[in-house]
Parts: sequence; structure tokens; C-alpha cells
Amino acid sequence: MSSTPAHPHTASLATTSTASGGRWRGPGRPPAGSEDKRERILNEAVALFGAHGYAGTSLADIAAAAEISKAGLLHHFSSKEALFAQVLERRDREDRASLLGDEQFNDDPWRLLDAFAALVEHNTRHRELVAIYTATTPAVLAADHPAHTWLASHLAESIAQIEDTLERGKAAGTVRPEAPSRLIARSVVALSDGLQIQWLCATTPGTAAEVNVGTGMVDEMRLYVDDLKRRWRIG
Repeated sequence: MSSTPAHPHTASLATTSTASGGRWRGPGRPPAGSEDKRERILNEAVALFGAHGYAGTSLADIAAAAEISKAGLLHHFSSKEALFAQVLERRDREDRASLLGDEQFNDDPWRLLDAFAALVEHNTRHRELVAIYTATTPAVLAADHPAHTWLASHLAESIAQIEDTLERGKAAGTVRPEAPSRLIARSVVALSDGLQIQWLCATTPGTAAEVNVGTGMVDEMRLYVDDLKRRWRIG
């Protein structure tokens, strides 16, 4: 759900190929060194991993986009796996900031689910970060994939957060005692992930999905949250 704004990145997904296969940003950008190099590398990694996936992006591509040597990149990140892990951690951190902000939902699962729906809406303005999350899906089949541990943890934590808040809501008298907290939590996370994949397909120009699937994601999530409230909320 990811996950995940809180997503201040403004880098475009558009890139230009070099003769050596690398990619760099278009004209008009400030010269390398005018901003923190580590942050620039992360920004470019977000854009390139989002556009081309993990396997389709090389360190040489990212270094060229960041206008830094590959050796310079490796000074900040020891490997492609380490850089990808940092990109995933950034996405999670920004998603949490967008979802929670200064809020503490405690025993109010309905506010949490409203915030979850708001996060889905926020993510529609940050396509590259939705793409980053979707690019981790092959990791479920490969324990040695650099994103495998992160993805398993991300899914478990997302489900646990919703489930635990629903259980506290039962104790507080805002959720019906018979509500299946874990099933609800798993379905919310599953719907969010599935909608993100459909949305990416539908917003890729020239694909059949652009016509056949449509571009909705927010309305579907809000519809489901509203249905959960009608079925399980007390008061």
C-alpha cells in the first residue's frame, strides 16, 4: 500500500537514453553538486525503478541520471540492492507520514480507514511511487529478491495496524463485536494493492487497459470503506 506517500518527489518519469545505454534528465536541471548527492541519487532511483522496474534499471542508469560517476554512487550506496532497499524505506516512511501525520488513531478504526482512503487518493498524484511498490511484486516468489523481506514486513505491518485498531474499536464500543477484524484488514490491503495495479495499467498511454479498465482507484476504495462502516460501525 502499499503502499507510499508525503511524497514530495517531482521528478518526471521521462528519460533520455545515452549512447552507452544510460539515462539522464532533460535540459534545464541544476548541475550536479548543487544539491545533496545522496538525495539526488535517491530521487533518480525512484524515477527509474518506477519506470523500468528493478531488473530493468542498472546502477549505471541511475548514476547517469544523477550526473555522478558509478563509483561516486557506490560511495553512498554499496550495491543496487542497498539502494533499492533505501528507495523502499523512503516510500514507506513517506506513506506513513501521509497516512498518519500527527494523528493517533488509537481505538478509532474508522478514522484510520478514512486516512487509508485519503492515502490512495494522494498516491494518484505520485505515480512513480505507486510503480515502485508494484515493481516489488515479483519478490513474493523469490526469497533472495532484495525486496522480499521488505514486502513481507510491509504487508504484515499494514494488516496488523488495521486489525489491531479494529480490535481496539470493539473494546471502545465503536465496532460490532462480531466484525471479522483480520479478514477486513486483509481485504482492505488486498483491494488497495489490486487497484494500484489496475490504475497503473489504465494510466499507461496506448494500452488496452487504458480503455477497458478505466482510471478509477479512489472511488472504489472509498466505496469499500463506506460499506465497511455501514456493516460494522456502532454509533
